[in-house]
Amino acid sequence: MEEGLENFVPLIKRSRGYEELEKDVIDSGICSGCGACAAFCDRVGLTEDGSVPASECNMTLGAVKCNIDGICYDCCPHVSYSWGGLEDEVFGARREDELLGQYLKAFAVRSKDKEVLKNAQDGGAATSLLLAAVNEGFSDAAVVTGRDDSWSVDSTASKDKKEITGGAGTKYARAPGILKLGENLRKIPRLAIVGTGCQIAGTRRLEKKFLSSVPKAELTLIGLFCYENFPYTRLKEIIEDRLGLKMEDVTKTDITKGKLHVWTKDGKKHEKAVKEFADLAPESCVICRDFTATFSDITCGSIGSDEGWTTVIVRSQRGMDLLNAAKEKGYIEISDKVDLEAVKKTGGFKGKKRAKVLSEREKEGKFVPDYS
Repeated sequence: MEEGLENFVPLIKRSRGYEELEKDVIDSGICSGCGACAAFCDRVGLTEDGSVPASECNMTLGAVKCNIDGICYDCCPHVSYSWGGLEDEVFGARREDELLGQYLKAFAVRSKDKEVLKNAQDGGAATSLLLAAVNEGFSDAAVVTGRDDSWSVDSTASKDKKEITGGAGTKYARAPGILKLGENLRKIPRLAIVGTGCQIAGTRRLEKKFLSSVPKAELTLIGLFCYENFPYTRLKEIIEDRLGLKMEDVTKTDITKGKLHVWTKDGKKHEKAVKEFADLAPESCVICRDFTATFSDITCGSIGSDEGWTTVIVRSQRGMDLLNAAKEKGYIEISDKVDLEAVKKTGGFKGKKRAKVLSEREKEGKFVPDYS
């Protein structure tokens, strides 16, 4: 034996795994329930309040490597990681604007499909882009989120126009979209998905840290502007206890200009200032800095465009190709009349709120994610 080898002890980096994820994110109250940690691990479960361990994780022993720090930890959007590094991997460039993120161009978009517009929140851009992705060769199916009459949500992978169109409109309730992505990607490797900032960031981290070794995996990510998103029980409390309505009577919801707008079956519109139910906002939403889903191929939102239109921020060449195909094939119409300053203004409000809460968390010794 070569001299010295008998005393050699290999350096072993202890992977973080679910144990660290639980301590930093779940127990500290900033899990958003995006589902990324549970998408490809049967040991992790998901409830409307967030991630829960389904069974003992071998990673807690520090002896079994599952990806780098554990798939669950590696893909979580709320742990510390480099946003700039992820942007380099995804776009090959870094953002010049903190709130808008890296992007190529922005447009106002409106669907040309009457059925989509009937169900849509604004211009129906996200739904029409999903339809174009499935029908024009970008994806084999779309992960869509629907709701029942009580506004309980669920996600499924589909290529059926009726199901995709049925997912139009904002729900403001957490949906297991990424969990369904994991379930379906094994049999449908080319998928399109719509999600909020945390869901898109989690999916993008999954893609770069785990799915890069799966040659057939190909994702089209459509992000949404998102200020807050609630567990179902909290949304129900807002609608029924704070507004005095029944969930089954609600036909549409929207949050604009600092107010929650709720339409009911009798044709009436009900309003309440968002600040009046700020106590129900999950802390994961309050500390989130990704209002415009900056890691998506395309982001869609209601702010910055005329009524009946959707603001669309195109970030990647894949996103631009999809938008152009949707326009050329008659799914959508496009205008350059978009006000990104209005988007930045709303994102700025969220940023001020975030800074205050992060300062409070630091004083209390709670985990604060570092994205530098």
